[in-house]
Amino acid sequence: MKTIHIIAIIAISFIAGMFGGAFSERVFANPKNDDAVPDQLLAKAFYLVDENKKPRAGMSFDDYGNPVIYVIDKEGNTRGYLASTSIGPMLTLTDKKGGMNVALKAGDDGNSAIALMKTSGQPRMMMQYEPGRGPGMALYDDNNTGKAVLMVDHGKPSITLLQGDKKPAISLLSDPQKGAMLAAWNSRGQHRLSLGLMRDKPLLFAYNPDDTGLLFNTQRDGRPALGLLSEGSVVWSASGVAPEMPAMDGILDQILR
Repeated sequence: MKTIHIIAIIAISFIAGMFGGAFSERVFANPKNDDAVPDQLLAKAFYLVDENKKPRAGMSFDDYGNPVIYVIDKEGNTRGYLASTSIGPMLTLTDKKGGMNVALKAGDDGNSAIALMKTSGQPRMMMQYEPGRGPGMALYDDNNTGKAVLMVDHGKPSITLLQGDKKPAISLLSDPQKGAMLAAWNSRGQHRLSLGLMRDKPLLFAYNPDDTGLLFNTQRDGRPALGLLSEGSVVWSASGVAPEMPAMDGILDQILR
C-alpha cells in the first residue's frame, strides 16, 4: 500500500569478520624505565597471543584491503570485528558459531544503521537513519517476519503494527499540518477503519469489504454529519443530508502525501 512505508531491511554490507571488546590492560602496561620506547612501529599486521601462544586479537587487513581489528575467545572463535570500509566504518559482534548478533554501520553519506539479530540474516530489531528522510525502527518475530514499524518520514511520525509480512494491521499516523489518524486493516490487508482529526475536524469511517458501514465527518459548512452506508451509498443520515464520503485510501493519502 502506497500510504504505508514499511521499513526496508537495513542494507548492511557485512564484511566476513567480527569485532569485540577492549584489549587487556596488560597490553598497555607501563614499560620498564630502562626499556627503549620506539617513536613508531611499521607493520602490516599485529597479533596478540596468550600464554599458550594462541592468537586472541589482532590488527591487519581483510581480503578487500580494509584495515581491521578483531578479537578471539579462548576456544578460538572470532567474536568481534571492526573495519574501515570504502562506505564507512563497520562493527560486528558474533556468537560462538560465527553468526552475527550485532552490526553497526556509519555510512559516509550520513546513512547509519544498527541491527540486532538472532544470528546472521535473522533480524530481530533494526534501526536506521537516512538523511533527508528521517529515522526508523523495525521489530521482527522468531520467523523473521516484520511485526512493528516506528518511523519519522519527512517529519511525519507513524507507528504500524503488522499482521503478516508487510501487511499492516493497525497504524497511527500524523502530519503536523493536516491531522492525525488511527487506521485499521482486515486480514486481507484492506483498510476498513479510520478514526482521527482532519484539519482539526473529527471523523470516523468504518467500512465493510462491500462498502457498508458507518461514517461521521464534518460538512463544508461546518455541520456534523452521521450516516449509514450500504454498497457505497448513504441509506440513512442523522441530519437528513448525506455526508461527504471520500474513499478510505484517500483519507490516508491526505495525511501522508
